[in-house]
Amino acid sequence: MLEFSNVYEDCKANVWKLVYKYVYTQEDREDLFQEIFLNVHKALPRFRNDSAVSTWIYRIAVNTAINFVKKRDRYKTFKNIFCNFRAFEEEEADITLDVEIDCLKPLEKLNPQQRMILILAEVEEKKLEEIAETMKIPVGTVKSNLHRAREIIKKEVNKNGKL
Repeated sequence: MLEFSNVYEDCKANVWKLVYKYVYTQEDREDLFQEIFLNVHKALPRFRNDSAVSTWIYRIAVNTAINFVKKRDRYKTFKNIFCNFRAFEEEEADITLDVEIDCLKPLEKLNPQQRMILILAEVEEKKLEEIAETMKIPVGTVKSNLHRAREIIKKEVNKNGKL
């Protein structure tokens, strides 16, 4: 049986090189690096010695990196949906960080369950059945919460024509 600490020490440099190529901010690199080794730790008992450990970890790292980037991009798209509803004047064309944060304010109107369901459905692109299973609630509850969350967001976005 492989020891995680040994695997980590042997492979961390190569994983970091891979992470460095996939994401560009230090924060994202650290998050991705950590996520990769969490996945390795979870999967380590299932390692069958069909290939070299480094090859196996490389595959986990690549898959995790791809999923990480997709998830981050879906989140940006989701955030931009809210930002695009705001009617900017020409002098407001430069979106500051404060404005981008304001774009997410409608999410604050949702209760935690509605917010989680909306994010799982829209950002994570999970099916209603998957969300129900993950949250351990009936599919009907997921549907009604998702509908209500979308209505609240729509109301907030349309309120006075801006966010």
